[in-house]
Amino acid sequence: MLIDEVISIAREAGRMMIESKDIHVQDKDSKDNHVTNMDVAVQEFLKERLLALLPGSAFIGEESDYDDTDSEYCWIVDPIDGTTNFIRHIPASVTSIGLTHNDRPVLGVVFNPYTNEMYSAVEGDGAYLNGERIHVSDRGFESSIICLSWGAYDKSGSHKAFAVSEELYSMCEDIRRTGAAAYELCKIAEGSVEMLFEPILYPWDHAAATAIINEAGGCVEGISGKADLRHRDIVFAANSKESLDTLRDIVEKHY
Repeated sequence: MLIDEVISIAREAGRMMIESKDIHVQDKDSKDNHVTNMDVAVQEFLKERLLALLPGSAFIGEESDYDDTDSEYCWIVDPIDGTTNFIRHIPASVTSIGLTHNDRPVLGVVFNPYTNEMYSAVEGDGAYLNGERIHVSDRGFESSIICLSWGAYDKSGSHKAFAVSEELYSMCEDIRRTGAAAYELCKIAEGSVEMLFEPILYPWDHAAATAIINEAGGCVEGISGKADLRHRDIVFAANSKESLDTLRDIVEKHY
């Protein structure tokens, strides 16, 4: 099955991360946005293997330009989501592999090689963590844990995100931030946390995890409805549509 092959490829990518030595770091478009030689190496490996799995498919990765092909299927990949964690040896970096069909996420694999957590989903077949079925929690807004970011790569609008954080903090149980959006989204899918708000998120950050959350009973949206799978977006995710709508209302007051 395709999903089994993608899981195997994700494990190989994770092994590359774990075994990497002589990591070289460069800044991209800001001093807070880093890329390493391993980001590039893992992405090249994933591109070669994934395109071979599905001939004629397109590929979008964080460390390359957008692929504007009209292909029906497109791989959307973050080779190392949580690069700053990776550089600093914080065990919260994942490989994220999503597959879309006509811009609809239909397959997702997210792997944390440090904790051996393999999240996976295929449209219509449920969501899984290491082969065991997972589902979002049934907690309401007031007893939820919310994952937040303040837009580290573009801090010009961070005051808005902090205002959102302050309002949410008085309404929910607590707030978390791991520095890897795909990982946090998967934590919603497994029921460990309930919501996420990110003012700046790119397709490779959420494509794979969206497929997983959808199959786990949750929801992911962008600022205008469907989360954008071609460009950056303000992204919301939650264990229920009711909580997501409340989260959106709060964010829109400040944005």
